[in-house]
Amino acid sequence: MPDRSAFISKVLAAAFVIILLSLGFWLIGYAIKFFLLIFAAILLGVLLRAGTNFFKDKLKVSDGIGVGISLFLFIGILAGIIILIIPTVVEQSEDIQEQAPQAWERLKSEIQQTTVGGAIFERIPDDPEELMPEDEELMNMARRFATTTLGVITDILIILIIGIFFAVSPRLYVQGVVVLVAPRYRHRLENVMEQVYHALKSWLLGKFIAMLFIGTASAIGLMLFGVPAAFALGFLAFLADFIPNIGPLIAALPAVLLAFLDGPMTALYVAIFYLVIQQVESYVLVPYIYKKTVAISPVITLASLILLGILAGGLGVIMATPLVAAIQVIIRELYIKDYLERNLEDESDNSFESRMENV
Repeated sequence: MPDRSAFISKVLAAAFVIILLSLGFWLIGYAIKFFLLIFAAILLGVLLRAGTNFFKDKLKVSDGIGVGISLFLFIGILAGIIILIIPTVVEQSEDIQEQAPQAWERLKSEIQQTTVGGAIFERIPDDPEELMPEDEELMNMARRFATTTLGVITDILIILIIGIFFAVSPRLYVQGVVVLVAPRYRHRLENVMEQVYHALKSWLLGKFIAMLFIGTASAIGLMLFGVPAAFALGFLAFLADFIPNIGPLIAALPAVLLAFLDGPMTALYVAIFYLVIQQVESYVLVPYIYKKTVAISPVITLASLILLGILAGGLGVIMATPLVAAIQVIIRELYIKDYLERNLEDESDNSFESRMENV
């Protein structure tokens, strides 16, 4: 009878855990945008807190003054982008709008000379107005655009406000999570959260350096090739590089299209140039910056982009890589080391650290 009672208890406990996990996954899927917004705010909080700790260490100022300096610099950089960079980008973007139709016509004529291209363009009406939607559809598109824009602005404000709260009092929120587990696990959880903070800080720093390299190299290269609006295209490459794999393609397409104004060979050279700087970033710069602290498999990165893109759209795509970096630390520390290797000797050649050392 005791064995039967113990078996029933284990079955009930397993059923309870399964139900709890199922509800957790359902909640995450149902409210994934909420969780991603909170994670984006955490990422901003990490950025501001890293700046705060830097100024506290270098200038020997108090925590409050350090937060104030970080916020001032962050807001100043945003204001600088808006005041100094955005007008130039807008001006050059107008040049892009004027010259893009010419580039498209030239590209179209090149494609039409091929058998497949000619067959495709035969099905496209010569009058572009025939492809335009009806007035009612245009109004619906305008409403959707306005709603989306308002939603994006609201999301940004939410991220800014919550991120600032996280940066001002990080220990309050860390301890609020730590006390939710049993006392014997609290120090370990606190240590893991510290490692997640350092992983995200390293990722942000490395990503900014990589973005700066891509943006600067793109602008300089496009100017040398004589492509119009090189500064705007370089700024686009800088922003788009935040999204791995997909971002570089987004940035390269308008540059290659405008290069067709000078001829197909220029467009080919620009495409090769973008490919080269992306390879330099992927195989030289990124490994050097990250070493193995936040190294993420390209397959996992692409899979996370696809999955979160399907579940949460653009926000999911933007947050996919840093989220994977954080989850990777949690899985390594709490699941692999604390659970799977809890009885393994520290110096074992079968440990996670040993097996990943030379990979």
